[in-house]
Amino acid sequence: MKVLRFLYLAACFAFCLSAGAQRQAWLPVTPQDLAVRDVPGNPGAPAIQLYYSQYINDRDENNEGEYIYNRIKVLNEKGTRYADVEIRLPEGFTLSDLKARTIHPDGKIIDFLGKPFDKIVAKGKGFKDLAKTFTLPEVTVGSILEYRYKLDYPANTLPAHEWIVQRELYTVKEEFGIRSYTGPIKGIDGPVGLILFQTLPRNAKVQKKGEGFELEIENVPAFEGEAYMPPRATYLYHVTMAYGGREMTSSEKFWRDAGMRWNDEAERFIGDYREIRSAAEAVTGDEPDQEKKLRKLYDCAQKVRNLTYERERTEVELRAENLKPNQNAGEVLNRGYGNRIDITRFFVALARAAGFNAFILKISDRSERFFDPNLLYADQLDTEIALVSLNGKNVDLDPGTRLCPYGLLRWMRTSTRALQLDKKGGAFVEVPMAPYNSAMVTRTVKAALDDQGTLKGDLFVQFDGSEALERRLRALAMDEAGRTKMLEDEVREWLPHGAQAKLTAARGWESTGEPLAASFAITVPSYASIAGKRMLVAGQLFQAQQAEAFKPQERRFPVYFPYAFAEDDKINIQVPAGFSMESVPQQQAANIGFAGYQCVSRFENGELSTTRVLKVNGIFFRTEQYPQLRDFFNKVQAGDEQQAVMQGRSIHAQN
Repeated sequence: MKVLRFLYLAACFAFCLSAGAQRQAWLPVTPQDLAVRDVPGNPGAPAIQLYYSQYINDRDENNEGEYIYNRIKVLNEKGTRYADVEIRLPEGFTLSDLKARTIHPDGKIIDFLGKPFDKIVAKGKGFKDLAKTFTLPEVTVGSILEYRYKLDYPANTLPAHEWIVQRELYTVKEEFGIRSYTGPIKGIDGPVGLILFQTLPRNAKVQKKGEGFELEIENVPAFEGEAYMPPRATYLYHVTMAYGGREMTSSEKFWRDAGMRWNDEAERFIGDYREIRSAAEAVTGDEPDQEKKLRKLYDCAQKVRNLTYERERTEVELRAENLKPNQNAGEVLNRGYGNRIDITRFFVALARAAGFNAFILKISDRSERFFDPNLLYADQLDTEIALVSLNGKNVDLDPGTRLCPYGLLRWMRTSTRALQLDKKGGAFVEVPMAPYNSAMVTRTVKAALDDQGTLKGDLFVQFDGSEALERRLRALAMDEAGRTKMLEDEVREWLPHGAQAKLTAARGWESTGEPLAASFAITVPSYASIAGKRMLVAGQLFQAQQAEAFKPQERRFPVYFPYAFAEDDKINIQVPAGFSMESVPQQQAANIGFAGYQCVSRFENGELSTTRVLKVNGIFFRTEQYPQLRDFFNKVQAGDEQQAVMQGRSIHAQN
């Protein structure tokens, strides 16, 4: 056993030494690996991560990149899902040297011989980020899944890095290493160094090692999240690394220097071009109304072909289409295409040419983590929006997000901080939360109930604001069949189990000036239950999707909704002939200041009508607010679950 343990540790050490050249062999499978049957303290866990390593080479130009090694053991049937592997690729990164295999409990090894395929990943910046996916072969309970690969950087790029130390699986052993770059970096003042920002358990410590750093840690517990919690990256054990110089001496200096650098870059791009002035004049004409003039300029920018929301192209495809990086706003105008940052700067150039005071805001994306000014990591502010002074007020606009309506920001760019750029480095400003009426779902149902309790009818759904934008962006990567499936699947999730929904019409996929609307034919078997001469009918067809998250009495993390929202439902159900109403659901209402709910039912002319409104005008609720929020959603659920009672002739439900 001592010899085996020595060999295992030696192999791990050899892996770290040789990873720079990707020459490492598979690590030996030890008797301890084969003997693992469950996770300490969690015997029902689906799988356990036996080993994980991440080695970063920024020093050796010929072998630079990140080398990942992962070993997972399947403990029960639910764990077989880890056979489906998804490797996310940051924008511009590529995957190479992928090796994968399945090791059966009897020692039989089945190598993965296929090729990974691309999967579009929906992220805050659009749909340009990709994932490589593949499925390990012949996976059963007790199998060990093993894969290793290299992530190659974009050309002439030195990215910031992060070690994610805690994952969804309990991890027996983890090893991390980096050979850091020490040469000059453009824009960095003074000698270049690698700065680490750590959130680690007490027994873990990053060690300085030669030309970089190392971290070894054992028995890392799985991260157990909660529904509707803030971005998990905020709470995971992790180490963030960034290169810097003298600007890292204080957060004020860091962001001031970054702001000056970003401002110089943006101003060179925006410039003061005659063709931009001519274009702005042609777009606005003699329009005297300032807001209408600004809307015309915004629509002009939105019409530019937005490459951020198109699939990643190979170098060959880029040459074939003759797509070149834009160097200034004039090139965006002449070529008619650009990425989201190009288009935002192009809009600012148009607005300035038309006489508006317009600025660039470097803004954070709160979909993956919250902005922290003390984390001196420039990529926290990873995209741009525009700020325009209009009639004495500041208006935030997002022309770089495809299909984003005038006056709306995509949700992850609201309720966060942004750096308003100027030549002195800029100043931080707060981008406000969008109110609930900027994200509305309106549902109208006209249906009939038969004497067996089946509900059939029509559903009309209207999505406004952020609700429409998010679905439009998801649909960009889909054909008509994909869009249909997306909407039908969503409607089925709203309805009781076993319901059917068939899309009959949809409009507004490419429009920003109108809602996204869809019509469905729906069938809900056993919507009403039968007891002798009585029929019990649910007054509310749709129930709050959030209610399930508020069942636990206590909560460890804050409650976090992506954006404030509202639901407005009108349900009209024609009851079967020969039935009379014995009782209708009582009126329900709840209000806690930042959230409101009302549900009213009535019976008239053989029709049960229910009107329901749910509004939540907040996104972040501290744990001490949880009891109040839980009580509110419990009232919502109770109101939604009320039933109407009807009387009629004696009925026998169909078998």
